[in-house]
Amino acid sequence: MQRFPRAFLMLALSGLLASCDTLRENKLLITTHVQTNQIEHPREVMKLPISGQEMIFKKSPEFSQRSISAFEPFVAENPEDGYGALLQLDTKGKDALMIASREYRGSVLLTMVNATPVDMVEIDQPIDDGRFTIWRGLTKKTIDEMDKFYPRLKYMKSSSRLMEGMLPSTDAEKMNSRRDAKAMEAAEKAAARDKERGKLPPVPKPRKDIIPLEGYKLPGTR
Repeated sequence: MQRFPRAFLMLALSGLLASCDTLRENKLLITTHVQTNQIEHPREVMKLPISGQEMIFKKSPEFSQRSISAFEPFVAENPEDGYGALLQLDTKGKDALMIASREYRGSVLLTMVNATPVDMVEIDQPIDDGRFTIWRGLTKKTIDEMDKFYPRLKYMKSSSRLMEGMLPSTDAEKMNSRRDAKAMEAAEKAAARDKERGKLPPVPKPRKDIIPLEGYKLPGTR
């Protein structure tokens, strides 16, 4: 996707925050909206002045924070822009992003956090892997809030024990994924601390509940 210069994202937000009733219930609301030039009902679009020109976006987002399965934050290229994040979307979000990137190729995707625009990218190719990057505009507080709900990408495991690469999609799967990721992260930090202190990992004890089969001998033995 094609990124926009920082100066291009100078938005007038009067009246926009007041129209977002969802903020009363959510501490963290992440939405991504596609640019539209089609004639639609005024209630279905939002008009934003950007760098001296009016741009029109659909009010209904292509995906929101409910479609995030995992994320990985990073410091924005310009430190003044705060943080960015690579999002891994669940199956529903992945399909929505794939359709939008094909249907609206050449248009702009606007990402908003709590009804405040933070980043824009131009769709220049189809996105089939469900990974979407917010390049800037996130605060440390936003990252900390995301950590409460989503695992980091490097700790995300398949939601299926039988199939690799299955994305956590239901609320229960995402909750389990975050729990497992936090356990892995804690174990990794504990192992790092033990290594710094020169403490060796514990030697596993032999299991007493495993009894050899009667009369069984290893191949090649008498």
